[in-house]
Amino acid sequence: MKCVTPESDEMFLTSNLYAKSRFGEDAMANISIEYSTEGKVVGTVRIRAKNEGMAKCLAEKFDSIQKDTS
Repeated sequence: MKCVTPESDEMFLTSNLYAKSRFGEDAMANISIEYSTEGKVVGTVRIRAKNEGMAKCLAEKFDSIQKDTS
């Protein structure tokens, strides 16, 4: 995925990521993360795609990355 949002030096990050599969399917991921008061990073990811299979595949990728870092 490629970040299409400009960088910032704030305590929170919102970003839009775009991907195109080998088969020409488009997908967007909207990510919002911030530091909590406990010093942890918390946030949400919203994935949008016309094809449900593409959205599920990306959701599994994000989920596996989250499990690896926690």
